[in-house]
Amino acid sequence: GAAKAASLMVALIGGGPNPLTLLMRNAVLAVLMMVLLIKVTRPGTLTLATMLSVLLGLFLLGSATLSVPGIIMACIIAEIFMLAFKPLNRPVLAAAVGVAVSELLRRGVSLTMSYLAMREQPQLMIPLFILMGFSYIGILIGIYGGFKMSKELRHAGLIQN
Repeated sequence: GAAKAASLMVALIGGGPNPLTLLMRNAVLAVLMMVLLIKVTRPGTLTLATMLSVLLGLFLLGSATLSVPGIIMACIIAEIFMLAFKPLNRPVLAAAVGVAVSELLRRGVSLTMSYLAMREQPQLMIPLFILMGFSYIGILIGIYGGFKMSKELRHAGLIQN
């Protein structure tokens, strides 16, 4: 909930859908998701946090109603990728892979749903591809920030693993 609220505040402070706000909003979301996944290493954490974020977005903004089944599948696939890193005892790397795969698949689901809505004019998909690519760059910046934040939280004693 905090990740969704923080990214929504960044979007509102930024004054709308400009590129800098898009980068910052996704970076904040990725950092907070990484910290959550590093702190709580149980399976299903990513899916639960994403569903809470989707429900908040659904209730507050009325968005993502048709994408919910695809987002659930994206989270389950990301959880499977994260479980592959569990035997290596690398929670930071597992969190980074989980956030990267989950967000990439979520964007794929969103683009697929957009394409189904705009089949008659597929050239309208070009700006969406650019925006999705730009927002994923924000996710990658946030993953790097999550690495740095996890080091600081570990140094402060807030993360023990």
